[in-house]
Amino acid sequence: MVSLLFYLKKSRPDREGRAMIYLRITVNGKRAELSTGRQTYPYKWNASTSMVQGFSEDVRQLNAYLNKMRTDLYKKAEKLKTGS
Repeated sequence: MVSLLFYLKKSRPDREGRAMIYLRITVNGKRAELSTGRQTYPYKWNASTSMVQGFSEDVRQLNAYLNKMRTDLYKKAEKLKTGS
């Protein structure tokens, strides 16, 4: 079973107050964490949806990037699971 979680690492904000967005991947109880290389302001982050709130072009692009990451990783996990 594969689980993906995007979250903010608020402990180390940049000078503008933005936090780095991290991804936690859990496979059969084993976890790995990696940076997405993207940042956002904590007040814009929706933890329940793992997305940035807002309607600006920057927010739309960031959410599209996170959704693409999520989709690609689930597809790769499924491919590994089926062995094809």
